[in-house]
Amino acid sequence: MSGDSSSPHYWSERHHRGPKSVPLDLKQLKGLVENVLDDLWQRGFFQEALGYECVDAGTVPGTTGRDPSAWFLRTLHRDNIWPYELAISSWDEDTLLDVIEVFHDLCSQGVTGRFHSFNDCGMHYETFDRKQGHVEYRQLMNPVLSRYERPLELGPDGRLVEATPDEFRALLAAEIPEAADRSLVERRLDDAVTLFRSRSSASADRRRAVRDLADVLEPLRSTIKTEALSKDESELFRLANGFAIRHNNREQLGLYDDDIWLRWAFYVYLATIHATLRLQARQAHANA
Repeated sequence: MSGDSSSPHYWSERHHRGPKSVPLDLKQLKGLVENVLDDLWQRGFFQEALGYECVDAGTVPGTTGRDPSAWFLRTLHRDNIWPYELAISSWDEDTLLDVIEVFHDLCSQGVTGRFHSFNDCGMHYETFDRKQGHVEYRQLMNPVLSRYERPLELGPDGRLVEATPDEFRALLAAEIPEAADRSLVERRLDDAVTLFRSRSSASADRRRAVRDLADVLEPLRSTIKTEALSKDESELFRLANGFAIRHNNREQLGLYDDDIWLRWAFYVYLATIHATLRLQARQAHANA
């Protein structure tokens, strides 16, 4: 069984206790990343890019050429990358994260080839499926990255972003209703989400993302007539907006842990925007 996000959650994890509740530090992360790379290497997922050793043919190069060290230097402008198992202990965080991304790009699943039985040489692949290789890489690497002290995940494009809490995944994937002004809202939401989740985002970037969401929400609020809602809906809507607007007061920022507050505000605003758009769509349908 591969160690993907569909792996079973056992007792202590379901109750938010045990080893998995303790974040990994950089040294521990490097150890688990190396384990994932070793697993994929043994199964031939890097043969297309990095080649293999054959008892008859010797070194068979991949697409990175006969000198992978030089390829990594040209690509990442970093020395001491290859072979990774000898170099990884010396990497700082930025180097490790760069390497995680570049190995995603290099990963491809072997499809057809031949098994070289002499001296148990192994499987030599000739055709590859890069898309499936990328999927397998993310399935193995993301559970490891999610446990880092700064939780991260590889997106479908192979770039690292802040990991999304499970309870908010559906929110980030939510579609804009057809009745909404998509040209006005969709791009601004996408830009704010990208900025907030970027691996390189600092507090200033996240604050800007929250401010951008507030700018999207403000004109939407005035278009919702709360008397058209049920009593419960109206109270929930006022509550979400009231907390969001009140706690976005710059004078109050000093009362909160910046990282915690910005994450909280971001998801409150995003949820409120999507709720508002859906209420608008429902009202438009009712008035049609």
